[in-house]
Amino acid sequence: MRFSISFVCIMAYAVDTSVYKGPIEKLLELVEEKKLEITEVNLAEVTGDFLAYFETLRQAQGKEQQDFKSIVADFLVVASRLLLIKSRVLLPSLELDEEEEEDIRDLEFRLKLYKELKGTKAYVRENWSEVPFMAGREFLMSKEPMFLPPKKIRPVHLQKAMVRVFDELQQFLMPEEKIERVVMKLGDKIQELLNRLTEEPTDVGHLDGKKTREEVVTLFIAVLHLVRDHFVDVNQEDEYGKIFIAKRP
Repeated sequence: MRFSISFVCIMAYAVDTSVYKGPIEKLLELVEEKKLEITEVNLAEVTGDFLAYFETLRQAQGKEQQDFKSIVADFLVVASRLLLIKSRVLLPSLELDEEEEEDIRDLEFRLKLYKELKGTKAYVRENWSEVPFMAGREFLMSKEPMFLPPKKIRPVHLQKAMVRVFDELQQFLMPEEKIERVVMKLGDKIQELLNRLTEEPTDVGHLDGKKTREEVVTLFIAVLHLVRDHFVDVNQEDEYGKIFIAKRP
């Protein structure tokens, strides 16, 4: 799956990190084509760089303020794909049940759908603004519009037709389900790690234990924050090997 993201803005956003400088959509392309290892990409650094860029836009005046939602949406599409790829590489032992696998497939489908819709936005905008070319019969322009229903139709016929239409639509509407999820705070998970970690290296795989997918993802993001803020050191001796984490002295 490949994405082509174009930021419609005067100040075009480009990633500026220690391992890559350039358009963020090109970064995703290099990772997906395995020309750049995802483990070399610091997603916290990428996110921090984007937030700094976004803050500059937010404080700017004029036309640049009109495209904030589009800019954020574009970034989230690429960032979520990168996070998904990196999670699979760093947590290869994570076992997912059928429902969780379906969630991942759903995410990939939504990203693909967004890419397709994104590509049509400029086309729709361009054609919507054009003056429509239509022709009509001039001798009918003075006539008042009127509605001429069939002679034998009655209100009850319309009612039955609408009922059939709604019955057909029900087949395409998914039933609503309430799913209760435990809300985990990232700050609590960061503090938990700081309390558990020591200066002795610990296998990251031993930290997740038998946790839910949500807990594992929260733990992974907490580790990224601690690495970014220089509270811990992370080391991987060889490619696809175990990852060890230790608190900085």
